[in-house]
Amino acid sequence: MKYENSIKFGSLSKLGFGAMRFPKKDNGEIDQQQVNAMIKAAYDAGVNYYDTAYVYGGGASEKALGEALKQFPRDSFFLADKHPFYNLKNNEQRDEFFNTSLERCGVDYFDFYLMYAVNRENAHGLLDYDMIKWADEKKKQGKIRFLGFSMHDTNDLLKELLALYDWDFVQIQYNYLDIDGEPGTAGYEELVKRNIPIIIMEPLKGGVLANIPEHLCKPFKDLGISNQEMAFRWIAGKQGIMTVLSGMSDMAQTTDNLNIFSDLKPLGEGELKAINQVRENIIGAQKVGCTGCGYCSGCPMGIDIPAAFKAWNTKAMNDRSNWISGTDIDADSISKCIACGKCASHCPQKIDIPEKLKELLAYYGK
Repeated sequence: MKYENSIKFGSLSKLGFGAMRFPKKDNGEIDQQQVNAMIKAAYDAGVNYYDTAYVYGGGASEKALGEALKQFPRDSFFLADKHPFYNLKNNEQRDEFFNTSLERCGVDYFDFYLMYAVNRENAHGLLDYDMIKWADEKKKQGKIRFLGFSMHDTNDLLKELLALYDWDFVQIQYNYLDIDGEPGTAGYEELVKRNIPIIIMEPLKGGVLANIPEHLCKPFKDLGISNQEMAFRWIAGKQGIMTVLSGMSDMAQTTDNLNIFSDLKPLGEGELKAINQVRENIIGAQKVGCTGCGYCSGCPMGIDIPAAFKAWNTKAMNDRSNWISGTDIDADSISKCIACGKCASHCPQKIDIPEKLKELLAYYGK
């Protein structure tokens, strides 16, 4: 389960524990007891890379992960966090956000630190607030060991960012459904060419590649291999992949992932052919490439956009059934969309959300 890079990092687990989708209680609070058990199970199985961000759950993720990691010696795991530089209003807030993350996590340094979700619209903030120089100084102080960035944007932007600094690593979204997108395969290959270690996010595309309707994933079923295993093996075995993040939300997912990564095998020709077929099946059925990340939350009209898109995709990919649980939509709420574009500006998948909401209503005959 290890990624060997003794020059920079040491030995990292190929599976990384993402803290974006922690389990919650009925009252909406993170279930700390369950998180503690999940993190311990992962740690005991060899997982040593844990990832959170200042903005996850309004800080609740950092606090919950920090509490869970108190079970282990600090030098026995790698902790990754991210700076929301795009929310800065002055230079003083650079330290304010950073120190708040340290306090929430209960640590005095981060092993991996990222400029979070850089895109074309916010990239100027890196220069406006001299973020790279600021972060490099934190490295010299020992508060950051390795510096990188995460991004969901174009390969042109990727190359521009790579020209700014000698980054220790880069985090991108990549999975077998996103090969033709950006960064996609072209971005992945650019990083490999430059010998920059890669962290993978959304290997299951927000659960889409785990919860595939049976008639679409039949090639996997015929091989007797789970959807998750095929997706993880496709990405984890690629050159230059340092760690594959999975946002685990319950113990069952944690156990399943640990079992898959405990014995990763290269994909054979028949398995690769099956993946290509399933990819074509999904693309042909899916209506919108939403991962359910929730970055579009906060609609001024109160529309639950991720839930609406999930219902649409679920219905579309299960059209053989007359009734499917979870495909109801709140048409009255969606029809209130004023096309302000706030949601689309925050979407990592670059979805024209207002336009898609119109299409959704038409699909349902509303």
